[in-house]
Order: sequence, then structure tokens, then C-alpha cells
Amino acid sequence: MTPLDGSLVDELLAPHPLTRRVFVKGVGLVSLSLFLTTLGGCEDLLKQIANRPIRRRLRTGSPDVDQDIATYRHAVELMKALDVSNPTDQRSWINQATIHGTVAGGFNFCQHGTPHFFDWHRAYLLYFEQICQKLTGNSKFGLPYWNWNQNPTIHAAYLDTSSALYLARARTDLSGVSAISSAELDPIMADGNFYTFWQQIEGTPHNTVHVTVGDTMGGGGSALDPIFWNHHCMVDYCWAKWNIELNHDTTNDASWVNQVNSHFVDADGAPATVTAGLTTVMPLLAYRYESSAIGSLPAKEIALHEYKKLEARLRKGAQVRFEVKQRVRLAETTRTSVARPLSIQTRLAPESFSRIIDADPTTERVFASIDYATLPASRDYVVRVFLNLPGANDQTPVSDPHYAGSFAFFGSDATAAGTGHSGQLSYLVSLSGSLMRLKSRQELNASTALTLQLVPVPVGERLERPDTPLILNHVDIITTPVIVTPPPE
Repeated sequence: MTPLDGSLVDELLAPHPLTRRVFVKGVGLVSLSLFLTTLGGCEDLLKQIANRPIRRRLRTGSPDVDQDIATYRHAVELMKALDVSNPTDQRSWINQATIHGTVAGGFNFCQHGTPHFFDWHRAYLLYFEQICQKLTGNSKFGLPYWNWNQNPTIHAAYLDTSSALYLARARTDLSGVSAISSAELDPIMADGNFYTFWQQIEGTPHNTVHVTVGDTMGGGGSALDPIFWNHHCMVDYCWAKWNIELNHDTTNDASWVNQVNSHFVDADGAPATVTAGLTTVMPLLAYRYESSAIGSLPAKEIALHEYKKLEARLRKGAQVRFEVKQRVRLAETTRTSVARPLSIQTRLAPESFSRIIDADPTTERVFASIDYATLPASRDYVVRVFLNLPGANDQTPVSDPHYAGSFAFFGSDATAAGTGHSGQLSYLVSLSGSLMRLKSRQELNASTALTLQLVPVPVGERLERPDTPLILNHVDIITTPVIVTPPPE
């Protein structure tokens, strides 16, 4: 066993286009040590990569998953014990959750509603996972991920009231939740633009799972629920599958790559930071996912001999931008309430209308861009978006051809949190599928006005506060270019 030399570390870990000097300065020596520890400091990198921790899909009938659950339960027990024996230890359960937020104060340092939603949470998960490994003495432990698309019911191990993995939850079975269905996930996973992909994953499945599970999971203190970490592993797997298995590229914009994510602690409780650019190679070097299906996308294992080219592609990224080819404003500041569906009619010039309804889905995507002024006080619902269905209400099924997609609110009051960070306020819902369906049904033509419906739908039996005001900054219809991913070489 010999240490990695500097040139090899540069080649494998330095996020493009950073030099070693900038990499060390921006990421910090702690993060470099983290990766050297992960890889064992060995020359035989392929062996180390092949044997790195596996994050398996939560399910019954697998002895490996059962062992992972047992290790996770033990880690949670030990972290909760630190809350009592050494509450200043930053590896304790409460302290780890507080990095994300608190029940009383809302969000703290987590990134929501920003392009760093994926990379911040990926680093958060990795440091948490390594704390679990150190406390339990199991260096091979990988956090299992809750694939809510394939297994919508929370695993029974989290429902045992005598277990450290238990916490009271409003709902434990997400069967029938449209946001995690294949019908909604397939077009999101097919979107090759990093920026529109991120916004849809955050607003639709991520937010909806939080508010549907509810109770602690529904607010700023969500990381106090053990299922939080498995949920975010699934969100991270969505990015990993999109980036690695589906060959889509993350942006290489310098402002994104060089972003330093902080407020983490490593396995020994020491402060740790990591750049966004470095997180793109974490699934290759620090852990790997047991591949599974998401929607109609099957499991796909990556051969070890592909890693060299794959690592180079992930580091390189692509010149991806959020480019809007056309923007049509439907509404300015608008006030409504949770109990009242909102229907907005376009007032488009004929040429603008034609460009939208005749958009070629192979070259352009059409989105509803919905921006709220503040997060509503009550968030026990999802918002369903319909196209040209003025009578849509909370009983209208998602199987209706006018249905476009959904999103949910998840966040906190920025003034309460004291960080200026409230959560996601802007949402994208693709209209391309519903436009195609309505055109095929001959319900859209050059003389048909476009209308957009925003329909709040309770996740439970009824709305908690139907009088909750909703304040929209604006609603737009936008078109963005399709990013065509070249086939692997």
C-alpha cells in the first residue's frame, strides 16, 4: 500500500477546469483527506473503486439490505446516544439534522430552490454516511435508498415503534401519488438540461414525498426522521442515474463548479467543505448505487472498465445553460387561496400562440414557469397543473389528457430561520406532453386560446387551512431547447 501521488489525485479528483492549487484552496485539505481515506490511499484504485460502499435499494427479501438496515439502526442509536452523553459532538443525531434545519426555526444551511440542490445534499449524505461508518465500525456500510417509484410504502423496519428508525408519520404508504409515478418521472428523467431537470426533480417527487409523509418530514426539521436520509439517497440516485446511466451532462459553468458547500463535519467531527464540481465524481469514487428501475428506465450496471472514460466525462461536464427561447407572461402578481383553483387565460398574438402549440418536441420543450412570492403557511397539498381544462378541480384525475404535472411546497419561513433561505419558490412543469395529447385529439389549433389551471389537491382527506393565501409573482409559458445527449463513445 503506497500513498496516492499528487498527479494521480489531480487526474482523478480535481473538478474541471480547476488547477491543483485552486482545488486544494477551494475544497480544502479536509475534503482531500476524506477522499484519500475513502480510497484507502492505495495504488490499486480499480480494486478500491470496485469495493467501495454500496447503497442498495430498500426492499424486503435481501439479506444484504437487512444488514444495511441493521447497521443504519445501530448508527442512529449511537448518534442519538451522543445527544445525551456529548451534545456538543457535531456527529450527534440532533446536530447532524440541524445542519439541514430545525422544527422550530426552519431551514438552516441546506440548498433548496438553487442549482446547488443536488450537490449540497450529495455532500451532506456522504459525510453523514461516513459518520455512520466510523461510529459502527462498518467501513463498508452504504445508506440504502428508498426507491418510492418502485416501492412506495415505507419499509417495515421504519414502522417498528421500538426501533431507532421509527418516528410518527402522517402517511407511510405513497401508493397512487402521481408525483412518484412513472408517468410523471419518465419525461423528467428524459430532460437533458441540468437546470430544468433539477427544478422538476426538486419540485415534483422530492417536495411531494416530504409533504405526503408529513409530520416531521414535512418541515425544516425533516432530517430528524431517519427516512429523510433514505429519501434523499433516492433523490441523489435520480441525479446519478441521469448523469451516469443515461449519459446526461451536468453543467460545467465555473460559478457552479467552484461553489464551496460547507457546514458539514467529517467522520471525526472536524469541519469539512467540498466544491460542487467534486461531487459529480463521488458516486464513482466514494460509493456506488445498486442500480434499479425508475419509471420505464431499467436497472443498468456500469462495467468497471468504463470508469476511466466515465470519470473524465463527469468531470468535464458540458456547457449547459438555462436558455429560454420564448417567454409569454400569463399573469403578474395574483392572489388566490388554497381552496380555489386558479385558471389563467393567455392573450397571445397568433404567431406566439402558433409557436407554442407547434413546438417540435424533438427540439423544444414547453414549460409552465410558476413563481410564488412566498411559501404558503400551510403545505399539506400538491398543486396539479392542467392545460385547457377550466373546470379542473381536486377531483379531476391525473389520467385526464389535459393533466400536465404537479409540484409541492417544501420549505420554511426565511425570517424564522434567520438564514435568508426559505426554499423553492419557482417551479417548472412540462406542458409538452399535454400539448401533444391535445393536438392529437384535435383540441388545439390556431384559433384556440390556451388556458392554464393550477389546482391545489390535499394530500390527506381535507385541506388543513383552506383559507391559506397563495401569492403568485408571475406565471409564464416558456420554451427551451432540447439538449441532445450524444451516445457514449
